[in-house]
Amino acid sequence: MLKNRLEFLEGVGPKTKTALHNLGIKNIIDVLLFLPSFLIDKTQLSNITEVKSGEKALLIGVITTIFKTKGMKPSLILKVDIGNNILQIRFINKIIIYSHLKKGDKIRFSGILYRRNNFCEMIHPETEIIKKNLNLELITPYYKTKRNLSQNKIRKTIYSAFKYLENKSMLSEILTVSFLEKLHLPNFTQALRDCHFPSKKEFNDAEEKFKYARKRFVIEELFAQKVSLSIAQTSIKKNKSFPIHIDDSKTKIALSSLQFSLTDSQKQALQDIKKSFISNTQSMRLIQGDVGCGKTVLAMLACFYVVNSGLQAALMVPTEILCKQHFESFKNFFNKFNIIVETLHSKHSKIKKAKIILGIENGSIQILIGTHSLIQKNVKFFKLGLIIIDEQHKFGVRQRTLLTNKNDSDSFFPHQIFLSATPIPRSLSLVLYQGLDYTLINELPKSRKKISTILVKDSSRDKLYVEIENILNKKGQVYWVCSCIDYTEELEAEYVLGVYEKLKSKFNLSNISFMHGRMTPDQNNKTIQDFINGNIQVLVCTTIIEVGVDIKNATCIVIENSERFGLSQLHQLRGRVGRGDKESFCYLIHKDNLKNEALERLQVIKGTTNGFKIAEEDLKLRGTGEYLGVKQSGETKNFKIASSEDAIKNFDFIKESSIKKFLTHSSKANELIQRWGMNTENEINL
Repeated sequence: MLKNRLEFLEGVGPKTKTALHNLGIKNIIDVLLFLPSFLIDKTQLSNITEVKSGEKALLIGVITTIFKTKGMKPSLILKVDIGNNILQIRFINKIIIYSHLKKGDKIRFSGILYRRNNFCEMIHPETEIIKKNLNLELITPYYKTKRNLSQNKIRKTIYSAFKYLENKSMLSEILTVSFLEKLHLPNFTQALRDCHFPSKKEFNDAEEKFKYARKRFVIEELFAQKVSLSIAQTSIKKNKSFPIHIDDSKTKIALSSLQFSLTDSQKQALQDIKKSFISNTQSMRLIQGDVGCGKTVLAMLACFYVVNSGLQAALMVPTEILCKQHFESFKNFFNKFNIIVETLHSKHSKIKKAKIILGIENGSIQILIGTHSLIQKNVKFFKLGLIIIDEQHKFGVRQRTLLTNKNDSDSFFPHQIFLSATPIPRSLSLVLYQGLDYTLINELPKSRKKISTILVKDSSRDKLYVEIENILNKKGQVYWVCSCIDYTEELEAEYVLGVYEKLKSKFNLSNISFMHGRMTPDQNNKTIQDFINGNIQVLVCTTIIEVGVDIKNATCIVIENSERFGLSQLHQLRGRVGRGDKESFCYLIHKDNLKNEALERLQVIKGTTNGFKIAEEDLKLRGTGEYLGVKQSGETKNFKIASSEDAIKNFDFIKESSIKKFLTHSSKANELIQRWGMNTENEINL
């Protein structure tokens, strides 16, 4: 919608537009729906002597010294006199934003205070100059922005957006008055005011209004999701699919060729898949299982059914390493039945790639495994009956849709299976994936080795090094995971290159290497391949190894600053070991003086290897906020505003709310969907 473009806002140029896009803000409505994380009470100044390191503080002082540092990360350093103390303020990069600050300025600033002996510092605090005849804001919304978009800038942009849409009469209410009154919620315009422009009188009153305003947006967003899913489901049910014949005698032969028996959970999942396939309409199924539960076997058997019905199957994975691993597994299984499996990725020569593409188009290649290469324009299938997306959260909706449209026939739609190893509480799964066929695998194969999880204090590293040396002497391989690539003072965490140098010297290792996200894909692929081949014994890395790597000789993983990770991510990382027949270990290094809550979280991961139990506990412990530390794992948020806990709390209410009447007013439904950026054209938005 032309009126909704960011360019229409005063003060939004190309740089600001890019900064807004980086926050997920694509249009003017998005600006207003970018709610503050919380309100700041600036009615009470902090007593610096009482503020502990790592706590928030609100202070007033006079700038006594200003200087700049040069280098890779240039900084602006301020020395501020706050009475009996001198405090340092540091701005890293983008220091031009703060160039208006001068020596002698009286400033009010708020942020996290860090103490090191008698030295006090704040990094990137919110700062404002106190001028004569200036009424300072006492209650201020705080927005979770990035460094190149200051609090003042985002607030000005939000104010501009509000006035623009108000003048254009685009702040219309979608929900009914009776609906809002029933829940004691404000209307759309008032809710925006309560969030972005809180009352200046009483902090408790402003905070209460902010709470109800946020709840109003949460309810609307969840309702929008339900409407969007309802429209999408209706569309999917109309899609025809190729008929798939299940031959039980051939299934028995396939199962007997496996070197193991299926678990009861896998058997039930197989029945679910068969039930979906016998329908004449397209099915979409999410198979969710813990790390190492055997989802790959189910994918192979699903492909077996499809190929034996004269159709093709495609498996899309996020990385070339995972692509190669799946290809080897599939090839070993399907060679017994003279079924042709191929792989498609960027490393193929032009001649090889052209041959594969021809085989896909004429149907001689029955199963194709690949990365994003599968969605190239020149890739066309003869009769695509099944699409499997592994680690589905790594792909966007558009990418999945492009693969769906690869069939040579426009009148038939392939079945779709999504695989996910991210444990999610069942209650949350029902919210996020309502409308999808849903299968849960909650049983690990009996052959799966238990992983011993040990908590290690930072001060007990020497004991850990002894254990690691024993593992190395037994020719075991070790992952050593860090949360940072480079050293940063504000985080004070172990980093990849520092740990690499330390371990190289400590164990006198020549077969040690490192990998992280700033290296090229080719560099990382070579490194992980060397690790697979046994040429590297210790691999120092970031969470880049979290997904899909299956190395049976890797018997140990060490995770630095484990308190910084979400439990789900720790569980995923732990799942990189214990895949062979050897005893495996996971060492979680943490600070000596952890708070009780942080230690309690780590005790959860130590006490169980059940990912779903961990997910439930993590949700209880962490409460509202981003689910299981999704920021840490690099995944996208499921909602703009609603948290996972919000979704669960309001699930029954939203589920029971009738949308039939709402959908009769197509303009209202479309307005709701557009406001929240829902997409009904791309089926179910996983």
